[in-house]
Amino acid sequence: MKSSLLSTLSAVVLFLFPIICFGQIAPNLGATSGFALFTAGGAFDSNGATKITGNIGSFTVTPTITGPGTVNGTIYNVGDPALNNPFADVSTAYNDLTQAGSVINTVLDGLVLTPGVYTTGAASSLSAGGVLTLDGQGNPNAIFIIRINGAFTTGTYSNIILKNSASPNNVYWQISGAFSLGDYSVFRGNIVSGGAIELLEGSSLI
Repeated sequence: MKSSLLSTLSAVVLFLFPIICFGQIAPNLGATSGFALFTAGGAFDSNGATKITGNIGSFTVTPTITGPGTVNGTIYNVGDPALNNPFADVSTAYNDLTQAGSVINTVLDGLVLTPGVYTTGAASSLSAGGVLTLDGQGNPNAIFIIRINGAFTTGTYSNIILKNSASPNNVYWQISGAFSLGDYSVFRGNIVSGGAIELLEGSSLI
């Protein structure tokens, strides 16, 4: 897997308290909030000009960092007791995101979503050059929960745009399958995935 992140990579954010807004509830990230990347059942493999700010941990396989990539944080290897609590908490966060919501299209191109919980009925995508807009409606605490019922793929140069005070800190993606972030695409929010996460050349996860 060749990964290149042109901005700070953050899979979890330092928010430990639930925020209630428009009926949806932010998940309790628990000890996983101390990591930029944490996997409970797989490996993290970075090969390329990847820049990661934050700690990395893999509960089952020692993370591999190759090429010119840099990590501004601590890499925790298999067997480190510091991984025990995050391992327990990541499943809690995933379950917290299983909330009832409005059904949306599996192709997210051109959608403008306001705060709330949204769900797709199958694997989903954002096409090459496609844009999904999240509108906070002037509320910096607005919460978005987007549940993808299957794999999720974004195309080259796709983009998640936040406007009207929407914050990536309060955007949560529950993906039940694998996630692939396309070349030179920009993705915003916290991903809790049940499958592999692949970050392609020049992609940016904020």
